[in-house]
Amino acid sequence: MKKLVLTITVLIAFGLFFSACKKDEPFVIKVGNEKITKSALSNKLSTMSVDFQKFVATDIGKKRFLDFIAQQSIIIKAAKKAGIEKQVKFKKALENFKNEQQKQFADYKDGLLMDIYLKEISEKIKTSDSEIQNYYNKNKSTFEKPMAYTVRHILVSDKQTAQSVYKRLKNGAKFEQVAKEVSKDITAQNGGLLEHVKQGSLVPEFETVALKLKNNEMSEIIETRYGFHVILKISEQKLLPISFDKAKENIKKTLEKDKFNKWFNKAKENFGVEVNYEVQFSESEQQK
Repeated sequence: MKKLVLTITVLIAFGLFFSACKKDEPFVIKVGNEKITKSALSNKLSTMSVDFQKFVATDIGKKRFLDFIAQQSIIIKAAKKAGIEKQVKFKKALENFKNEQQKQFADYKDGLLMDIYLKEISEKIKTSDSEIQNYYNKNKSTFEKPMAYTVRHILVSDKQTAQSVYKRLKNGAKFEQVAKEVSKDITAQNGGLLEHVKQGSLVPEFETVALKLKNNEMSEIIETRYGFHVILKISEQKLLPISFDKAKENIKKTLEKDKFNKWFNKAKENFGVEVNYEVQFSESEQQK
């Protein structure tokens, strides 16, 4: 019951019940020259929870609902008469609220644009059964003799840093420690560890090298779209064969992901994207 009362109070405090009324419609509540009609109340009730509407449908619920609206209407009217609207703290709070609402609207607009457009793109990149079958046939050895492997890796942004890292490792530095110090990958805190990675999970440039390495062997510097890597092979394991029926859904996801990445990379190139990854954000800036 307290929750319902609070809901009413908060909603009315924001003036939600002062909606435009139909001309000549009888009012339910009148405070001075301010009239609140049944249709205005009904419109607002339609946006509320079913439980709340059921409460207002009872005699006691309706009475309390109307009493609270009348009470809050009186307070709002009195506040206006007292000049609260002219106070700096009121104007400032209202402006802050307005700005926040504008930000939320902008975020909603951008989110809606992305949602609708991504759905359109997903329709264009749908993968046919024949494409899935062709992929399975071309990569049959991967499905008939699947592998999983465990490696450590170090990821850096530029080749010069990668060469410096590679030199340290060749001179005897512990791979795990160097990964913790310099790797840009999320695995850095675990010494660059990637455990039990199923074949086909990572980008081909990385995986091809990882699978060719012997246990405890380190790679040369390799480049992927994420940056420059050095890989240390830990182990590998043979897995059970995967039938077409079991592989079908994952193949579909892989092919559609590849199609999306091709579209995205082309769009990125067309728009001439530049990103400054060295920018620093202070806590105060993040809270704005």
